[in-house]
Amino acid sequence: MVRVAVTGASGLVGEYLLRLLVGHPEVEVTYLSSHSSAGRPVSDVLPPLEGQLAIDFLEPTPGEIAGAADVAILAHKSSESLELAPQLLDAGLKIIDIGGEFRLKDPGLYRQWYGQEHTQPELLAEAVYGLPELYREQIRSARLVANPGCYPTSVLLPLVPLLKAGLIDPAGIRVSSASGLTGAGRTSGKLFIDVNEDMRAYAVAGHRHRPEMEQELAAATGQDIRLTFVPHLIPVNRGILSTVFAQPKGDTDPATLRRALTEAYTEEHYVRVRHSGTDVRLANVVGTNYCDIAVECQTGSGGVLVFSALDNMLKGACSQAVQNMNLLFDLDESAGIGGLGAC
Repeated sequence: MVRVAVTGASGLVGEYLLRLLVGHPEVEVTYLSSHSSAGRPVSDVLPPLEGQLAIDFLEPTPGEIAGAADVAILAHKSSESLELAPQLLDAGLKIIDIGGEFRLKDPGLYRQWYGQEHTQPELLAEAVYGLPELYREQIRSARLVANPGCYPTSVLLPLVPLLKAGLIDPAGIRVSSASGLTGAGRTSGKLFIDVNEDMRAYAVAGHRHRPEMEQELAAATGQDIRLTFVPHLIPVNRGILSTVFAQPKGDTDPATLRRALTEAYTEEHYVRVRHSGTDVRLANVVGTNYCDIAVECQTGSGGVLVFSALDNMLKGACSQAVQNMNLLFDLDESAGIGGLGAC
């Protein structure tokens, strides 16, 4: 059994992660930490887990975590991961960071987009970007995995094959994404009346997921790619629907575009290539680890439209973290995430 510690476990990401881990056949959750809930049993803080996990939340203590676990999944939305990661790595643990502290390779970019200095720049070079469909073999041998952001997962999976095949122009790519409310986390303070019957753009001047997308597109294609990216908030609980606007490179036709996606993901269980953009819907992916994608050419304009949908709490965060953990410990990649209807 793989012994798992989860830090920042009382948040929304922590809750969904624990729902997966308690049903994982090869996992034992041995340590949970939370500053706000330290000393309280899981069942008091996260009632859906009553009867499934009978341990208490603790303050995050590196020595205790190291003695209790084989892997630590860091679920903070703060720089606390920067303090914990080097100590846990030195103790021999493997780490999956969901919070985003190790995604950007350039500490200058981290400073610009996260508003603080990166105190562990040497770990940025070591961290493996945890998108299994692109970096599976590197993940298997990693010590530190940077779990991707939810928006980047939705954009990278459909875009990378098309760019690598030279089918779309890397210049002038525009992305519009719409996300459910869980993307803001448990402590966002948003009320139902603030978002119901509404849709709004946010972080219009710049979202920290944009440089993450640009970094990984450049790594996959060897080209310097700059995106225009605008996220939107929509009044649904979960899910991300992304639409990418691009121009074809040469005389690209719809069949060739679809073939590139199909060939890229023929062996990938969790990426489903749909026939048309109208088939890419939140209802088909929420509660699962799937990312549905499609590509079409718009009549008249000649533009290429790329679509994707995923569950922001699962493939965009928690089930992708479990997928990465399975790779780290040479387990069945779908263990614990095969049937997610209850999540």
